[in-house]
Amino acid sequence: MNSSQSSFTDLNDWALVYQNLQTIEPEYLSLKLKLHFKTLPNFDDFIKLYESSKIGCDEVWNQNEEIFLQLVVLSLNPRCIKNRFDWEKVQKLMPKQRSLSELCFKFQSFYKAQLPRQPWSSFEDKTLLKIILDNTSRCKKKWSSIANQYNLICKSEILRNAKQCRERWNNKLDPQINREPWSKSEELHFLQLLLQNGRRWADISLKLSMITKYKRRTEFALKHKFKQLQKHYGHKAKRLNKTDFEISPRWNIQEIDMILSKIEILQEKSKKILTQEYSFCEFLSLDSEFSLVIIKNGCLIKL
Repeated sequence: MNSSQSSFTDLNDWALVYQNLQTIEPEYLSLKLKLHFKTLPNFDDFIKLYESSKIGCDEVWNQNEEIFLQLVVLSLNPRCIKNRFDWEKVQKLMPKQRSLSELCFKFQSFYKAQLPRQPWSSFEDKTLLKIILDNTSRCKKKWSSIANQYNLICKSEILRNAKQCRERWNNKLDPQINREPWSKSEELHFLQLLLQNGRRWADISLKLSMITKYKRRTEFALKHKFKQLQKHYGHKAKRLNKTDFEISPRWNIQEIDMILSKIEILQEKSKKILTQEYSFCEFLSLDSEFSLVIIKNGCLIKL
């Protein structure tokens, strides 16, 4: 054994290393790691594991050495948080001399594959939906906790992290998502909010929901609507001298003109619709007096 390596007879902190192991949660860690142990060994077995890890050639890792590596790493980083690994200390605690990169790459091989682009199955959707709907404090969702609970129930090789669960709920599963066709009024409000807030899609979604009985458009739907605007009006926008609208500094002049042009078009259409529905004229009654009347859909209404 290399002189830089420690032994149970000359290292004082083995008891502390073992004590730190008592804080780890194998069930939680098994969600992200392929652990070679189900329960923690007692202290005597821990010592035996160290001694048996020395057996065999240095080129090949034996199973006991892999288990010992997992235990040592987790004793120093119980939650297995990235960028908090002390590989130099791990190197000193290992029974065989291994390079820092060798230890790092070996431990990385224990991670379960996470496939962020993997499509969600119907079972996964139902599981996530049930977890969230059963949560009594839905307005204060803790997505890391939801993701852990989801992974424990599904027990799949494909792990979903907090961000994936949050985006799946916000863009697909939330019952409050507005999937109705866009009305002219809603589109007009969206453009006004877009002009004022820039590309702050979450803020726009929340403010827009206040005029649609709290049925909200997803951030994806808002981005798609904006891309449609760019496609159809991006090169047709005319320069408008001034406006009464508050404008976010995040927009450039071309984008401002584009949004304002579309707002002007929608406002003109709204005026035409009102003009088609109502018309005003003077009406001479039988007593030779002029009266103001409204003609609505072909029917005369005297005021």
